[in-house]
Amino acid sequence: MKRYDYYRPSTVSLGKKRRVVRCQKGSSFFLRLFVLLLLLAVLVGAGFAVSKGYQLLVNAKLTDWKAKEIVVTGVTGDFYKYIFALAEPWKGKPFSVKDAVSLRDVILTKYPMLKNVSVKRGLIKGVLTVSVERRKPVAKFVMPDQTLKYIDGDSMIYTDPNPDTLQPVPSIELEGEIPERLSPELVDLVESTLKLKRDLEFSTLQMNLTNNTIKLITPDGSIVDFGPVLDLKKKAFRAAQIMALSREKYARPLMLNFQFFDEGKIFLTPAKGQAGAKK
Repeated sequence: MKRYDYYRPSTVSLGKKRRVVRCQKGSSFFLRLFVLLLLLAVLVGAGFAVSKGYQLLVNAKLTDWKAKEIVVTGVTGDFYKYIFALAEPWKGKPFSVKDAVSLRDVILTKYPMLKNVSVKRGLIKGVLTVSVERRKPVAKFVMPDQTLKYIDGDSMIYTDPNPDTLQPVPSIELEGEIPERLSPELVDLVESTLKLKRDLEFSTLQMNLTNNTIKLITPDGSIVDFGPVLDLKKKAFRAAQIMALSREKYARPLMLNFQFFDEGKIFLTPAKGQAGAKK
């Protein structure tokens, strides 16, 4: 007698179930894809709306921006008060990009001892920020009329009634017409001699701008005539070596002449009216 297994599913029914499962998985995939695309569209739309709103806000601020607060950075004391006083009249008033450029030019003209001057507008918070930097002199110049000017590491000559110097700077006596900027080699000379100050200490530099020559005078009265303002760094180094070697051999003051430096010759002689060798 045949036995029938009533609980065993037929092949047809299994196939139908598998097809039903595949159909459910496909529907779920497309549903998730649709939701993802919808969410992405919402995010893109929201980002575009925020960007447009920000642009409108910025454009509104650009056309009618007013300084609610003024901030000065980079200086303290009297200079802080001076710069703040120049910017304060703009508080609560419309302030354009053109006004920012104008304020910057006024600061640079009135205070040549300042550099890296920037005037920025905080479009959202309404803060007018003025940033400046004090120049640091590497030397001071005695002008033909005996007034003083200073030069910084950027070769800029400027006036400063109260220079902010951490240490005394060397004095340079100038002759002839004074330009706004001097040769960077002059700055190289000053900086190199400062580095060699232990061996080549000096009290004054004399520069003739007409002949473009330079001399160095040491505290004991010795003179180092560098001649033309060329290869000053090399000349300063050689002068330090020669003056150090002659310290124990010759009486001071001495005259060191670099007139024939290009030919490989440097002359060391007694200064005028002095004996040469030590006895």
